[in-house]
Amino acid sequence: MDENKRIVEIDGIKVEVDLRTAKIIDHYKIGDPVRVLHPGEGYGCGIKAGVIVGFCEFEKNPAIEILELDYDYSGTNFKTITIIGGQENKVQIAPYDKFEGIFSQSDIVTKFDREIQKKELELSDLKLKKKYFIDEFSKAFEQIVPINDD
Repeated sequence: MDENKRIVEIDGIKVEVDLRTAKIIDHYKIGDPVRVLHPGEGYGCGIKAGVIVGFCEFEKNPAIEILELDYDYSGTNFKTITIIGGQENKVQIAPYDKFEGIFSQSDIVTKFDREIQKKELELSDLKLKKKYFIDEFSKAFEQIVPINDD
């Protein structure tokens, strides 16, 4: 038998399938990890990790909602992507292979920790500036702009 052909039995009927032209049907459910391909977007064609968070059963254009992890040197973020049936979509999805290593949990958690520390430093800096303004600048403003006690 030809290596590109396979006999498949469907409901008792044997069918010869040409694997070169056979269409693969993927089954997805909510919570499945997926790879999201953004064609023509940067290095590696913009492949990002995502998880299916919902299916919208619209009558004419059903849709898949994906929560995509978007991270780079500047930080980590999430965004929702919707793939709509019957329309040309800018993204494609494929099953996520756990051995592919697009990201690791510890890398993402470390990035979140760094962002939290950065924001905490920004907050503490703003509090310090506010205190300095209240303590020092308010004295100068009281002398420059007279307060009307009428």
